[in-house]
Amino acid sequence: MPHSVRKSYQPRIISTLFISAAVAFLLAILVVFLPLQRKVEDFAFRSQGDATQHAARAIQLAVSTLITREWESLVGFSSFVDVGDYDSMRVLTDAAAMASEGVTWAAVVGLDGKVDAATMGVDQGADVSTSIWFNQGLRRDTLQTVTSSDTEGDSYIYMSRSVRDELGEILGLAVYRLDAAWLDRFIQESSERLGVDVTVLDQNAETLFDQGDRVGAELSTMIRSRAQLGSRFEDTVQTGRGEGIVSNVLPILAESDVPKPGWSLVVRVPVSTGNTEMGSVFSYLIWTVAGLLGAIGVLALVFAFRYLKPLADLAHEAAKIADGEPVFPSEATRTFEAEQLSNALARLQVRIQGAPETSS
Repeated sequence: MPHSVRKSYQPRIISTLFISAAVAFLLAILVVFLPLQRKVEDFAFRSQGDATQHAARAIQLAVSTLITREWESLVGFSSFVDVGDYDSMRVLTDAAAMASEGVTWAAVVGLDGKVDAATMGVDQGADVSTSIWFNQGLRRDTLQTVTSSDTEGDSYIYMSRSVRDELGEILGLAVYRLDAAWLDRFIQESSERLGVDVTVLDQNAETLFDQGDRVGAELSTMIRSRAQLGSRFEDTVQTGRGEGIVSNVLPILAESDVPKPGWSLVVRVPVSTGNTEMGSVFSYLIWTVAGLLGAIGVLALVFAFRYLKPLADLAHEAAKIADGEPVFPSEATRTFEAEQLSNALARLQVRIQGAPETSS
């Protein structure tokens, strides 16, 4: 008489195999892939930060060389000029403008603020005594940006240095006016050549020059405030999608004898780990490991149906034999254990069928 068997809720062996494989796959993602992805992203940001720093240093050195060359020219100009000889002053002012692409106007200004001699006679006799570059230039070497008040609003860079006699007495002021557009073009060429966005801020953290649109975002308040303090620093901002912006801020001029204007150079680049070589390596690694896990999954499937399913079938047939059903166990020879169980069940079924039936 068949015995009533309580229904079992234990998992099947094949289901257990697949669940274990799925858990192992999830653990591999949590333990290996996610930390590895973070490491790759951090490495990409550090690498891009180093590249940005090198680009910023290269632009700083190039701009410093450019401005230093003009400043040294002004130093020589102030040393050779004779404030008592108008003709020689005119020769020097014209020569200074012709010798440099950046110098648009050179002049000698008297102590009363009147322009004594100037390139091509432009603004000669004008009163510039209220100009900051004149008043500061009499006290110290000066480099300053000025925006013209006309409708075009052109910007210029004024360099001024006192003219002194042999005793060191101030006789006047030597002035160079540089076209800001000339420096802007140079910065644009550097930006395109190095593949970075370049912004130059004045001492008030206002934008003087801005080249490049790779980042597509305004300068943050933190960068402007740090630049205003004259800080040299690197900033990395991540967007949370594996992308971000690396910024490098440093003074516009390297160490030199040129008067410091208080400008800051900001170099920025967008970063996306998917567009880097490390990102490509990580993608390749993902696909390789995914293929490996897929192969393991196929092998697990083959193993389950080739080796575990016969055991599961024998277990099911054993339950039927125990219930008295005339079931002959299937032949299983793929593993030693399956063959042993199959033979044992067959012998058991033969004994059960050959035993005399007892009456209750």
